Amino acid sequence: MKNAQAVGVKILACAMSMDVMGIKKEELIDGVDVVGVATYLGAASESNINLFI
Repeated sequence: MKNAQAVGVKILACAMSMDVMGIKKEELIDGVDVVGVATYLGAASESNINLFI
């Protein structure tokens, strides 16, 4: 993930999914942006690759 970030990959985390899974922002690596559902889906629809876990 750090290598991906180094070449410009933007990593977004969906706040709603994090809430459902009990994940806190402090648990994420540096550089991950926590965004709302609409922002996440908008970015995912424009990306070449989307990984939803």
